[in-house]
Amino acid sequence: MKAVIGKLLSDKSEVRIPASKSISHRALIAASLADGKSIIHDLDINKDTEATINCLRILGAEIEVNGNEVTVQGIKDFDHYDSSIINCNESGSTLRFMIPLFTMSDKLCQFSGKGKLMQRPQTVYEQLFPEFKLEDDVLKVKGKLNGGNYEIRGDISSQFITGLLFVLPLMNEDSTIKVLEPFESESYVDMTVSVLRNAGIEIEKNGCDISVRGNQKYRPLDMTVNGDDSQAAFFALLAAINNSEVMVHGMDHDSLQGDHAIVDIIRSCGCEVSEISDGYLFKGNSLRPLEVSLKNCPDLGPALFALASKIEGESHFTDVRRLRIKESDRIEAMKSELEKLGCKVTCTENDVWITGSDILKGNVTLEGHNDHRIVMALSVLASACNDRVTINGIEAVEKSFPEFFEVLKNMRVEVDIYD
Repeated sequence: MKAVIGKLLSDKSEVRIPASKSISHRALIAASLADGKSIIHDLDINKDTEATINCLRILGAEIEVNGNEVTVQGIKDFDHYDSSIINCNESGSTLRFMIPLFTMSDKLCQFSGKGKLMQRPQTVYEQLFPEFKLEDDVLKVKGKLNGGNYEIRGDISSQFITGLLFVLPLMNEDSTIKVLEPFESESYVDMTVSVLRNAGIEIEKNGCDISVRGNQKYRPLDMTVNGDDSQAAFFALLAAINNSEVMVHGMDHDSLQGDHAIVDIIRSCGCEVSEISDGYLFKGNSLRPLEVSLKNCPDLGPALFALASKIEGESHFTDVRRLRIKESDRIEAMKSELEKLGCKVTCTENDVWITGSDILKGNVTLEGHNDHRIVMALSVLASACNDRVTINGIEAVEKSFPEFFEVLKNMRVEVDIYD
């Protein structure tokens, strides 16, 4: 599918962002490990959360979805799994969180996925499990973990740490995790710790050192999922590049999400940001170049690269290397598309420099690279180009935000969709 996108026709608009995908995964898993019934409020269903739900059902959880409310009856034991193939679709979180869980069955576990999922690095788990091999795009894992002391690199993905944190409380022994610096995306681990504590798990985190007591039991949850700050970034971007006002509802002022950094980043480049009762009001203004580390907020990369393309002068992004191992190589993908619009983009393994312009040419066709964040960043950016822009592969947004283009239309962005 493709979209042809024109101008933003309103100088004031508002939006309610979907629920945090990161918190949703964690809440679903914690609820599935609890003995009893949990209720999760304001959880949005997309392809990634759907993948996690389907995996947890295979493991024996009873999950009922009623609109944005999800009821979970926890699994009774880990014997329900029958060694069938576990499809994680394109969700890296789902795969990395499920591997330790399914190995609790002490059976051969077989995982599959779509897109680039099975090519994304799994080096931490390769070293932990005695049998860990990829055959014909099926990842086969066997070897039940024990409690004890673990050392894990912090510069590959925090998802490995979260995966271990789900199962270590269930072990007979106490455990520790020593995260080897640099500890990147630490905020995602903090988010995991918060959800675990809500589920009654005792866990101590002091910087790079995490301690987990063994022989614990998860208790049922009754929690509400906050809005997704990574999605809020696209609407902050919309305000900034169109010199308009966008009121974003559903953001927690005290959010633990690393992507909450968008509030300070947008403010730092010259936009006005003010709190409202359930979110923020973003007002565009004259923009100045950015100097941003993506160490703890890599998912903001595409939106911030798009923002930089509309700022005269050179913006510099550091700690970007993990953007290369997402659904696409997000550095090369954004470089390719922004250059079509007239920007200059220079990149090394861990840095990106973007020389933007107040005027971006339109009447070009951009590619979505099968990546939801690339599609959303380019679609918002198209609203500030000097002519309409065509974007191919827009169905990628179903991964995290299926209603994205309807939302843009409701905010009075010119959008035409074609099969």
